[in-house]
Amino acid sequence: MKKKRFLALLMAAAMCLSLAACSKDDESNTPKDDNNPPSDSQNKDNNVEPTSGPDADQYFNTYMGAEPSTLDISRRMDAYSSYIMMNTMEGLVRSAADGEELVVTPGEAESWESNEEGTVWTFHLRDGLKWQDGEPVTAEQYVYSLQRSADPDTACPNSFFLESLLNYPEIAAGTKPVTDLGVKAVDDKTLEITLNAPKPSFLQMLGSTLYYPQRKDVIEKYGEQFGSEAEAYIGNGPFKVESWAHNSSIVLVKNDNYWNADEIKLQKIDFAIMTDESTVNNAFESGQIDACTVSTKDFVDRFQSAGKVYDPYMNNNMAFNFFNLKDPLFANVNIRKAFTLAVDRAAFNDICYDGMRAPAGGFVVDSMTVGETNYREAAGDMIKEMQDELKANNQTPKDLLLQGMKELNLGDDPSTLDVTFSFGSTATLTRNIGEYLQQLYKTELGVDIELSFNDWGIFNSNVQSGNYQAGFMAWGAYYNDPYDTLSLFLTGSTAINTGWANSKFDETIKAAGSQLDEKDRLQGYIDAETILIKEDCVVSPMATNQVQQFYQPYMRGYNHVPYTDTSYMFYYTEGRGAN
Repeated sequence: MKKKRFLALLMAAAMCLSLAACSKDDESNTPKDDNNPPSDSQNKDNNVEPTSGPDADQYFNTYMGAEPSTLDISRRMDAYSSYIMMNTMEGLVRSAADGEELVVTPGEAESWESNEEGTVWTFHLRDGLKWQDGEPVTAEQYVYSLQRSADPDTACPNSFFLESLLNYPEIAAGTKPVTDLGVKAVDDKTLEITLNAPKPSFLQMLGSTLYYPQRKDVIEKYGEQFGSEAEAYIGNGPFKVESWAHNSSIVLVKNDNYWNADEIKLQKIDFAIMTDESTVNNAFESGQIDACTVSTKDFVDRFQSAGKVYDPYMNNNMAFNFFNLKDPLFANVNIRKAFTLAVDRAAFNDICYDGMRAPAGGFVVDSMTVGETNYREAAGDMIKEMQDELKANNQTPKDLLLQGMKELNLGDDPSTLDVTFSFGSTATLTRNIGEYLQQLYKTELGVDIELSFNDWGIFNSNVQSGNYQAGFMAWGAYYNDPYDTLSLFLTGSTAINTGWANSKFDETIKAAGSQLDEKDRLQGYIDAETILIKEDCVVSPMATNQVQQFYQPYMRGYNHVPYTDTSYMFYYTEGRGAN
């Protein structure tokens, strides 16, 4: 057995593993306070003069754009649910920042090792691990959790994260029982996970909420109500849910049974549910909340002038349009390409995001790397290449639309098309994006699109059932490997129901994800993204999220490095109330 402990960089050197976390963005009801946790050594002073030390009364007031749909690990599909889970639960490992470096650090597993092939991983749990009610955490609870999520009867929307586990594809297809999943409890403190092939990004995948343990007794006790109320949920993380006033607030308090409770300074986290951006900005300006993000340069200037701490950073979210290939209109690739290439990404960013995000050149975000190589730089701007090729052929996006209409026998008048774009939020920013696209498609394509705005739950239900034509949303990567986001479109994926299936894409990305040679892995991902974007145009990437983050001057302990776990466990305050 070859030992691999703690730092992902060491693991990469040992086995040619690359360092390689989903949440939605604000447009699809993601909390705007998208913070990432530092490790113990990362509590920086944030350019604020230190005071006499941490405040005696430690609390953090923040907000969400909507409440979680569920706190059931096997059924969560929105970022709000994930945010609560990441603060109240813990898995085997955590992804954290060490300065500007991304590292894998121990969570409930104090150590781990793999076989020489990197296909069998053994994790050793810490002594004395407890749930918030004092019951012990065991390896068998990890087995139960993974089997429950893999079980087709559970209908887990994120089960694609288990694709690398031995026998999962067969279990998902119903040809093998869930008990054949590549996971077993050797004893109460030892968990063994077997993969179907080497996976360079496997350790970072473990930071996903889907790899957290679950209590069978608790789930059976509450049944369908599990995860829907504060009293019908139990965690093993640094905080626990004290109260949940639906559509109003969620309050977390420190979990004294957490194994590392002595290092947790915050005693309380209060999430207010705020759907209106102006309400959020006013609450931050008046000191009612301790952090916020803004979407316009005016508020950047305003808060900087007011002495708030400005901490902008690029995160791992991609905003994009997507199409339902089961819809008769969007089943045509030329129609999809017309709606994709009609959008000037730079103009979209300037008008809709006040120039504070980055135009997207593909579905893989700008921050992702393969080994030491930045993926986006290597793969290029696929959208611009498609637009340039169209121009070189003396064609316009409208020409593609008319070609598609001809192929579908729909005549030659785009104004006769019935097209509805769906959005998973009713927020002002989302409505502005919809209205911009509505005007643009009228101008560039001659199509009068209808706009449909719904809360995330309704929107996601419609998407999963295929009850839509085209939509807009955002998705955040869990870990630093292109497989994370490209795998959303594998045949049978339960992530985003586009109705697309492409065996060549499936084979290409699966081969790349198991490839230990960095150059070959990089090329494989580029080939897969080319199929997704250039050939079949299943999604239309729009913008990479740059978060305009502000904190009150007394906030400490935050550090933003992409793909680190979204948790407030190392936050604290120093000088709250000082003039």
